[in-house]
Amino acid sequence: MAANTEVAAGEGETAAPGMDLADIQGNLLRGYGFAHARHFALGVTDAKRAKAFLAGLVSGDETQSPQISTEQHWRPNVRPHYRLNLGLTFAGLKALGVREGALKDFPAAFQEGPAARALKVDLDFPEGVGLGDQKEERSGPKNWILGNPAQPDVHMLLSLYTNEHQKGPLERFSKLLRKLFGDAKLTEMLAFDADALPERRVHFGYRDGIAQPRIQGAPGRARPDMQPECEPGDFLLGCGYKNVYGGNYLGSLPPALADNGTYAAFRILEQDVAAFEDLLVDWSKRYKLGSPEFVAAKLMGRWRHGAPLTLSPDPKSPDPKLAEHEINNFDYAPAEGHTTFFDDAHGRRCPIGAHIRRLNPRSSLVMGRPHSRRLIRRGMPYGPPFEKGDGKERGLVGMFICGDLELQYEFILRVWANMDLATHGLRGTREPILGCQPEDGGEFVLRTSDARDPIVMINLPRLVQTRGSVYCFVPGIGGLRQLAGIAGPPGGSAAKP
Repeated sequence: MAANTEVAAGEGETAAPGMDLADIQGNLLRGYGFAHARHFALGVTDAKRAKAFLAGLVSGDETQSPQISTEQHWRPNVRPHYRLNLGLTFAGLKALGVREGALKDFPAAFQEGPAARALKVDLDFPEGVGLGDQKEERSGPKNWILGNPAQPDVHMLLSLYTNEHQKGPLERFSKLLRKLFGDAKLTEMLAFDADALPERRVHFGYRDGIAQPRIQGAPGRARPDMQPECEPGDFLLGCGYKNVYGGNYLGSLPPALADNGTYAAFRILEQDVAAFEDLLVDWSKRYKLGSPEFVAAKLMGRWRHGAPLTLSPDPKSPDPKLAEHEINNFDYAPAEGHTTFFDDAHGRRCPIGAHIRRLNPRSSLVMGRPHSRRLIRRGMPYGPPFEKGDGKERGLVGMFICGDLELQYEFILRVWANMDLATHGLRGTREPILGCQPEDGGEFVLRTSDARDPIVMINLPRLVQTRGSVYCFVPGIGGLRQLAGIAGPPGGSAAKP
C-alpha cells in the first residue's frame, strides 16, 4: 500500500553533512501530507520547447510557472498552496535528446518499463504473475489507462499537490500548467486525480502511511521502530551515498544528471472494496473467527485503526490505545537491540502471510539480505468513499521510490508478494491484499494455539488490479537543470548529459 502522511519538517531542520536538501526533489525523504493530487502524463513533441518548460519549472519566475519542490521544507505553520514533482520515463529522456552513451547506462528495468517487465517470460513464475499484471486479465498492460504499450509513450509525469479542503488551488494551478503545456507543445495524455480520505485511510478502511523507512541523516520526524535506519544510498543516487550493500546505485550514469536522483514506480491500483468486505464477513462466519474486523486485521497484520497485531493480538481487546510513537515500534522476533521482544516466528499473532509482514519482514528470516528491500511509499486514494452497489471505480495511486527498481520494488512484488518461497509458512499462497491470486481463488493460512491449527482459508479473490503504471527517473534539481540545458549554480557548467 502507498502512503503520503509523513509529518512536515520545521524551519531550521538540517540534513546530515553532504545531503543537499535543495538538490533533492520534495516528497522523497518525507511526504507532503497534502489532501489532493493531480498527476499529469505528458508527451514531448518539441524537445527545445520541452527543455524551456523544464527550465521554467526549475528556475523560472514563480508568478509565471509553478516551481519544482525540494526537500527544503516550509516554515512551521506556513504551508505552501502547492507542491510539484517531476519524473521522466526512459522514452522521455530519449525525447529530450539525452545522449546515447548516458541512456544505455540506465538499468534494464527502467529502460524496459513496467508493461514489458510484467509480460517478460521467466522460468520462475507464469507470464504476468511476477508483477501481478497478467496479460488476459483487467490488470494486463493492454487494458491500462497509463503506460499501455499500444498507446503513445509517456515522457513526463508531473505531480501537483495542494492542501486546501476545497479544490480551487488545484484547478488554479492546473490551469496555469496547462497553458505552459500548450506553449511547450506538450501533449497531455492523462490527468489523474487522487484525494485523501478522512483519517488518512484507504478504501479498504485501513489507516495508511504508518511504516516508512527511517533514513540515516535525513531530516523529519519519522516514527520510531525496531528496524535499523536505511542508508541514504538505498534511495538516492550518487553523491557518495552508500546503500545497504556498501555500494551506490549510480552505476556509470553521469553524476551531473543523476546525483540526488532516484527511481519511482508509479502505479494506479483499483481496489475491489465490495469483494473485500464480503470476504471479511464470509470468512468470519465460515471459520468461526468472531468479527469481520478480526479477519481484516489478520489479512493486513494491523487493525484497521493502525495498531499492529504483534502488539495487540487479542480479538476481544483490539484497541490498546497505543500512542503514535508506539504503533510502528515492533518486530516479529527478538533481534539485536531488542532481544527480549515477543517471538512470533510461527505467526500466531501476526500471520506470516499478512500484508505488512510479507512486504516488510523486519527481522524475520526471509529470502534475501535483511532490511535490504525497503521502499518509500507515497500515494493517495482515488475515487469516492465506498458505497455498496454504486458501481464506481476506486483505488490507490501509489509512488514507490527506490534506488534500484529490480532489486527493491520488483523483487518485493515478484518474490515476496507473488511467490511462496520467501520464508516458511507461505507455501501455496500469495500476498492477500494485492497479490495476483489464481483463477480459482487463493489461500490464506492462520496459525492458532488450539487443535484447529492451522486454518487454511480458501476462495481468496483478487482484490487489487493494476490500471496503469510507468517507471520514472526522478532527477535532483541539478539533473533537471542539465536536462533543461541551463547553467548550474555560480561557477558551474551545463554539459549535455
